[in-house]
Amino acid sequence: MPVAATRRYQNTTVRLPRHVYELAKTVVIRSQAASFNEFVVQAIEEKVRRLTEAEIDAAFAQMGLDSDYQRTSIALASEFAKSDWEALEPEYVQEPDKHDKPKVRTSKTRPR
Repeated sequence: MPVAATRRYQNTTVRLPRHVYELAKTVVIRSQAASFNEFVVQAIEEKVRRLTEAEIDAAFAQMGLDSDYQRTSIALASEFAKSDWEALEPEYVQEPDKHDKPKVRTSKTRPR
């Protein structure tokens, strides 16, 4: 197995409230998850993903309150408005090229 494909693990001890442990154990048994450990890993990964997304969302929300960003954004949109509309005009829409059609294989070009 290539070195890049191997997973590295870190052992740790986690103390859970008894009721959380019992609920998680029940879910693992009911869902036929691979193991309690795998369930905990997936739960932590999901929580980290959600927190990361929340941080990104908060950063974008701040952009909405930033007057410098708003001015820059409006200026950029104004600069590209003409080219954006031109891109929608029919003469700019490319027709499919006859060379884009899939090639038909003949007996001489079929893989052997």
